[in-house]
Amino acid sequence: MKSLVLILSLFLPFSAWANMEEFFAALNKLSPAERQQKLIEGAKKEGEVMLYSSSGLEEVRAMTKLFERKYPFLKARFLRQGGGQLFKVAQMEFTGQKYLVDVYWAGHSTVGPILHLEKGMLARYLSPERAAVGSEYKDKEGYWTATRMSVAIFAYQSKKVPLEKVPKTYPDLLDPFWKGKLTVDTNPDRSTLLLVGQLGWEGAEVYLKKLAQQEPRLHRGRSARLQLILSGEAAGAIDINADNIIALQKEGAPVEYAILNPALLSLTSLAMPQKPAHPHAAALLYDFMISKEGQEELAKEDNVPVRDDVEIKAKGLGPRMKEARAQKRFQIQSPATYDPAVEEKLDHLYINTLVKRAK
Repeated sequence: MKSLVLILSLFLPFSAWANMEEFFAALNKLSPAERQQKLIEGAKKEGEVMLYSSSGLEEVRAMTKLFERKYPFLKARFLRQGGGQLFKVAQMEFTGQKYLVDVYWAGHSTVGPILHLEKGMLARYLSPERAAVGSEYKDKEGYWTATRMSVAIFAYQSKKVPLEKVPKTYPDLLDPFWKGKLTVDTNPDRSTLLLVGQLGWEGAEVYLKKLAQQEPRLHRGRSARLQLILSGEAAGAIDINADNIIALQKEGAPVEYAILNPALLSLTSLAMPQKPAHPHAAALLYDFMISKEGQEELAKEDNVPVRDDVEIKAKGLGPRMKEARAQKRFQIQSPATYDPAVEEKLDHLYINTLVKRAK
């Protein structure tokens, strides 16, 4: 009888629920089969789902197309913006009470500010698929769940860097061999966070001053700095994503990588808005992206999945990740670690200590 009452209550109009969290909690009390049936029935009436993402365009397209194949009665639309800009768009819409988005899929610079500055924008959603996701890759309250990890690593020209000169730690980059051969970003990169965590603020400042004396080449963007390596204008680049390098290796490019100690795992996460425009479709999309099927699709694109039952497909990266984890090299950058005051201080340190001195 209780089950029947619960099922019937789910057919109430959304205005009858105090908030989306109550609706999602009621769904989770159903059996898996009943829950899925209820979501599909509701999603068929909604007809579409809107994803806001800061991920790469091809990646977003691949995921939404696969989702549409699984649920052909839904049209998966998306808005793609850079992390900081996406937060501004989301915040503006929320303030203006324009509830257009169904799911956020973004990194630290989008979900972090939402979580810490505008937490009211989000609804807690405990997808059943979260059970296969490690505790360090999800918020226990349900505000966010990671879908993948970007590994910030060191890229180098395999034909120009002798094996004995491949760095293992950041201090190794102060070797005279690297003078004039490094390229760093003109915009703040993630390495500063690692340096402060390892050396403290004063120690990180001392290190960055020494790194500036190595006369690194300044260029904006990871892709541009990888091109410098391929063209032979630079031999190494700090803070490059592993998947970017692996993609070039597949094309036969002479580029290799090293997971320095420490190394950063930057999470790209899902978050549910407080008032998704299409609640049933939103739940289906969220579930799908952390399901085994969705995670395997991300792994095909050389991403590092977060599920324990999905292997890393990228050539050679799995064993290196396993070794780095065993050695406790990783520091995790998640929405929970976002702190606007610290972010501003890190950016100031990087620009004033490294970029301005290296010009």
